[in-house]
Formats: sequence, C-alpha cells, structure tokens
Amino acid sequence: MAEEAPGRLTITSPRGTRRVRSLSIDGLEIRRTSIDALRIASIQDGDTLEEREVANLLEDAEPQAAMNRALRILGHRERSTAELTDRLSEDGYTRPVIESVLAKLAEYGYLDDARFAEDYARAKRASGWGRRRIAAGLAEKGILPDMSGPVLDAHLPQSNEIERACESVKTLDLTDRKGRARALRRLVSRGFSYEVARAALDRLKGDAQDIR
Repeated sequence: MAEEAPGRLTITSPRGTRRVRSLSIDGLEIRRTSIDALRIASIQDGDTLEEREVANLLEDAEPQAAMNRALRILGHRERSTAELTDRLSEDGYTRPVIESVLAKLAEYGYLDDARFAEDYARAKRASGWGRRRIAAGLAEKGILPDMSGPVLDAHLPQSNEIERACESVKTLDLTDRKGRARALRRLVSRGFSYEVARAALDRLKGDAQDIR
C-alpha cells in the first residue's frame, strides 16, 4: 500500500457561509470545519500536510472550539438545544462533535430545555403574547409539546386567556370602530384566537359602559 504523500493545503470560504472553511490538498477537498478549530489547531493556508495529519490536528481542536463557541452563544442569552445545534452546525462542526458538546453543556447545567421554555414563556407573556403564539414560538425553538404543554398550562392557563387579552389592549382607545379593529388585529397578531380577542373587547366595552 502506497504511503500517503503530503500536499499543499488550501483553505477557502464556501459561498454563503461565514465561519465554515473548506480544506483542500492539491486541489482536492478533504473536509470542512470551523475557522475557530483551524486557529486552535494552528492550521494555515499553504501548509504542507497529509490528510491524516489534518484529521489528527482537528480531532482535539474541533471539540474545544465548538465548546468555546457554544459558551459564547449561551453567554448572550438562554438557548434551546435545537437552536444551539443549528448554530454549531452552521459553523461547520460535525454531528458527533456537536452531540458531545451538547451533552457536556447539559451535564454542567448550561443547557436546559425545560428552563429555556419557562424563561421564554414568562418573557413572551410579559410582552403581551397569547398562548397560541408562545406555543408556536416554542415549537420553532425545538421544544416538543410534551415539554411546552405543562409550561403553558402553568404560565398561561386557558381559563385566564381572556383576562390576558384584556390586559394586552387596555391602554388602546376602544371608543370607536377603528380603535376596536386595531385592538382586534393586535390581539390576533400576538397569538390570541379570534374568539378570545372578541370576548376580551366585549368585556372591555362592557366595563367602560359600567363606569359611565
């Protein structure tokens, strides 16, 4: 079996990516990785290397770089597992590297989907979102119904949906048709059902009449 010969390494940026780098030896692409992993491994464009040497250098560098990157991302705000997976994948890390990093982060308590769902629901409720929109937002973040359901029931029970809708538009002028239509659009856009929105407006109208 012929011994692998070293060749000239070329590092390029694939179109449409920011942090991913393509590695080629003598014009033949051998793999892709993150720019951060290349820095840690001290791999530079123009190096003379064998494919096996590149793999060995990145074997230790990629997990370290991925962990550093994940901690920087989590330092800005809480993330779901799905969100962090997507971000690391976009950076060029392989599935095994990502799964290893996610497992360690969960073990250390830095990554917790239940905590993320709780924080997300509380924050969006404070912003006036309805249960339906918050549920959709959690689904987009990769939170499954068996986890999001109890969170929604705890923080946004169906029985209080009309009260929350009233709270969301109580500062609007509802004395004319245009104002009520604007309030209805706001409620629906925030994830309240049409039926809940109408019931809330009827309640606010009744309260205003009682005051007069």
